[in-house]
Amino acid sequence: MCSIVFNPIYLLENKGLGNALRVALENATNELVARMDSDDISLPRRFESQLELFKKNGNIDIVGGDISEFVGEEQNITGIRTVQRANNQIRADMKRRCPMNHVSVMYKKSAVNKSGGYIDFPFNEDYYLWIRMMQNGCIFANTSDVVVNVRTGLDMAARRGGKTYFKSEKDIQAYMFKNGIISYPQYAYNVFIRFVAERLMPNSIRNRLFKFTRKENIEINNNEVGKRLNGDMDRSEYPQFSVAMSVYKNDNPEWFDKAIKSISIDQTIKPDEIVLVVDGPVPDSIHSVIDKYSKIFAGGGV
Repeated sequence: MCSIVFNPIYLLENKGLGNALRVALENATNELVARMDSDDISLPRRFESQLELFKKNGNIDIVGGDISEFVGEEQNITGIRTVQRANNQIRADMKRRCPMNHVSVMYKKSAVNKSGGYIDFPFNEDYYLWIRMMQNGCIFANTSDVVVNVRTGLDMAARRGGKTYFKSEKDIQAYMFKNGIISYPQYAYNVFIRFVAERLMPNSIRNRLFKFTRKENIEINNNEVGKRLNGDMDRSEYPQFSVAMSVYKNDNPEWFDKAIKSISIDQTIKPDEIVLVVDGPVPDSIHSVIDKYSKIFAGGGV
């Protein structure tokens, strides 16, 4: 049985994702911290596969992985967002797109802090952080596994367009150009592609393009997961780690419940701590989920 410290932190006002994750990291007591959203599902071997990479190479600062995307039911997977595996490949990919799936990452707290931590940058808090970590000499890696099943929805393409979203993307490219990460031709090309996709393209066409960038549904392999969930894993072989999470007033309580369950009860390697930032006032339905897991974890473990 694994005892998990559950630490909800309540903010009086909603300050956004970047600030919430900064608060979560400040309160995390372990060097390794994993990211999690309040409406997604971490697959059972997520933490195990990431910790294996940290064990194999102590120089790695951040590990992510592929994500599957679903609409409605969790089994209705519409595609897979794949990422590069090795540090040099990820650094090269950084010049054209965000090379890490934010919801999938586990990183060293010290590496994030030395790179300036999370800074408010709407829509691109993660990309901006990865760039600064690269500038600071951090080592990247991605597992070969699908580690998180991400809830998307039919309006995903619409959220990936518009003036504000394009400005954020353009500002990221400008930062890389000014800091010598990309050349001017690369900057111009990146901005042009984003302008066409995010400002000129209708949502219907953008949605088709969005699906085109994903791999088709593949079977996610979780062999022997049942055996491992039943306690056959030796937890002492792996370092302690925390999970950083945030929740908001408009979040779905049922999805939130499943998200917490997926990072605790349903993991082959369970976290030692979950730091949950409640970003502003939330309804009683969200508080009920928080109270439920506070009692579960206070009871001695999962």
